[in-house]
Amino acid sequence: MATINYLIKGEKNVTNILLRFKNGRKFDLTATTDLKVEPKRWSAAKQKVKLTADDTTKDEVNTKLTELEKFIFDEFNSDNSKGEFMDKHWLKKKIANFFNRPIDDAAVDQVFFIPFIETFIKNAPTRIIKGKNKVIAKGTITKYTTTQHKLEEFENRFKTKLKFTDLDLTFYDKFVNYLSQEQNINLGTIGNYIGTLKTIARDAKLKGLPVHPHIEHPNFFVPKVTADSIYLNDTEINKIFNHDFEGVERLENTRDLFIIGLRTGLRISDFLRLKDANIKNGYIEIETQKTGQTVTIPLHNQVKAILEKRQGFPRTISDQKFNEHVKDLCEVAGFTDKVQGSKINKDTKRKEEGMYHKWELVTSHICRRSFATNLYGKLDNLTIMAITGHQTETQFLKYIKITNTEKADKLKEYWNKQNEEQDIEEKKMKVVK
Repeated sequence: MATINYLIKGEKNVTNILLRFKNGRKFDLTATTDLKVEPKRWSAAKQKVKLTADDTTKDEVNTKLTELEKFIFDEFNSDNSKGEFMDKHWLKKKIANFFNRPIDDAAVDQVFFIPFIETFIKNAPTRIIKGKNKVIAKGTITKYTTTQHKLEEFENRFKTKLKFTDLDLTFYDKFVNYLSQEQNINLGTIGNYIGTLKTIARDAKLKGLPVHPHIEHPNFFVPKVTADSIYLNDTEINKIFNHDFEGVERLENTRDLFIIGLRTGLRISDFLRLKDANIKNGYIEIETQKTGQTVTIPLHNQVKAILEKRQGFPRTISDQKFNEHVKDLCEVAGFTDKVQGSKINKDTKRKEEGMYHKWELVTSHICRRSFATNLYGKLDNLTIMAITGHQTETQFLKYIKITNTEKADKLKEYWNKQNEEQDIEEKKMKVVK
């Protein structure tokens, strides 16, 4: 039978109240609660501080002792059913969790959120992603780090030190308001911070740390925005492919890299590192850097033409140079019409919504988005996803940027085709009669 008793040692000086947790012959564990009492004020028979008139803390201490007893029994039942090993360290950890404090000075990451994030980031480069057999990407670790910095700024602003138990809806509202109102961060970026925060908090929760249950509340949600992301249709892509850049090598090289990205649907981290070894029997085969998936893509005629012209792949450049040059080539190619979108303001370093020339909004992301959008409705989604490497249809559909008018045109085309087939069928029936 499991029992919990409180006891003290000594008879004169203020001493710690100890908790003894015994479970028959299986274990007999003792650990300090760090609650203090004068021996003369302690009732061993009643297991609580005596009710003396001059003691103003007795009620608070006695309430904590009652709550702690229930907490230990609840944790025991939960962990025992999972086969957890019970020892003195287990008891010390549970008591520390109850009082929302570290077990010792070296265990601050078991109570405070920022130190936990630091440990989480430190271990990230060697953590294997389940189902992918690869370590976490550098870009993902960067997301963890930027989220940590925002939380540190929040702590400095409000003179606080976040504990796991502080991650409730009040914190959520205050943090989102701080990011949006004081730092003027757009809702999409705020969503990235909240999503990363929830990921790390859930990891802490899995480790048995006292994360506030509000982290899973529907109101502790990840804000999302519908981006006015642009894409290039086949006519626009052909215009770029056929444009004469008058021997400007920088633009011609970027144009060829751009066409390869547009006609393969690969991320920039993949299409910039393509080599001759990736071509096998008329197909491009590559293990994607972000997900570790191997994708197979047939060679588009325009890609074939580039490879034949250059006797291999174009000269590779950095991501930053590509995104700079691709805007220049789209401006030269005449993409000057104004469209709704968002881009980074160089002065404020923030994304700003507005009407911009189309060439201003072109980045490497347009390659993958254009590839998926141009094939949508012409091939089944699963076939396109096998090439783009999207793991879920929800992820894939985020890349589809067909306008309402284009969707209506697809329906119109379908109805026209249906009417033509019906007319042919009626003519056949007349001939038979």
